[in-house]
Amino acid sequence: MKQTAIFVALLLHSTVGFAAGASAPNAFEPPSKDYLLQFSKLGEKVFVYERYDAKGALYRRDVTALKMPVKVQSATERVINGATYRLRGLTACPKPKITYKTEEWDCTKAAQDYEEGIYNHRASVVLCKTLVLQSKKDEPDAVSCFSLVGAGDANDPYTVAYDDDEMVFFDMAAIGNKDGKSLRPDLGHSGELGEQFQK
Repeated sequence: MKQTAIFVALLLHSTVGFAAGASAPNAFEPPSKDYLLQFSKLGEKVFVYERYDAKGALYRRDVTALKMPVKVQSATERVINGATYRLRGLTACPKPKITYKTEEWDCTKAAQDYEEGIYNHRASVVLCKTLVLQSKKDEPDAVSCFSLVGAGDANDPYTVAYDDDEMVFFDMAAIGNKDGKSLRPDLGHSGELGEQFQK
């Protein structure tokens, strides 16, 4: 019952967040399901990587097939098509043990179970976006990642899964701070909402 409440709360929280949806590329807002649907290809999983400049304007977009399963290295690291990315402004697993599926889990294993299920079994389009214009060797780009999930019918409508938000909500990642300021103020509400399920 507690697990059901967690998923319902997350779904409601996500629905509110995506209701307005972005109809154009936006560096700082979650994409709408319609935005992700434009990249969807029948029978193929797609990876979209968008780079934005400091003003939030789209600088470059790469659209490729998702050639292999996404690997969740930690609560904040993803390996997509062989390249490693790190969720922006988040710190992995502030607590080694968390409540997940109504039981105590190792935080990293819980993150792997949850996110690999979304990326590899539910998602048809994966979008990651970054403010990094040029990748540096051996340094993962800082990203935010989203997945188009669902079959698009009445029983399983399309929704957008927001990786960063989910990690904070489930207490699998903490929001980082610099000079006493939150690196992800946009995710503060998710952390507050999720806290009640960790007690």
